[in-house]
Amino acid sequence: MASLSNFRYGSVWIISFDPSVATEIRKTRPGVIVSGTPFNEKRSKVTVLPFTSSQPNDPRISPAVVSVSSTEVNGLWVDSLLVCIEPMTFDKRRLNKYLGQLESEYLQQMQAVVKRYLRL
Repeated sequence: MASLSNFRYGSVWIISFDPSVATEIRKTRPGVIVSGTPFNEKRSKVTVLPFTSSQPNDPRISPAVVSVSSTEVNGLWVDSLLVCIEPMTFDKRRLNKYLGQLESEYLQQMQAVVKRYLRL
């Protein structure tokens, strides 16, 4: 398992989302930790949002995602969509490989979508 310092808010990981149920996000894919670093340091679980590389044609989905370009900083290998309306809390053992850190501009966009979604 990676060091505790890697389980920080905004860190990007390869995460095993399986097993899933019904229409939940499936397979092993990148995700970003959205739970706060102080919580992550003390708990065995973290809350994450998944990335997808598929580009849906449905305009109803666009308010729910953030388009993220792949960079050396975030470690994504393809441009992806961050699905901001599917938070999941997992044991840290589901996080297989640390990739990098999501840039602040994307974190701010993600926060805005999550706030709208949760009506915060």
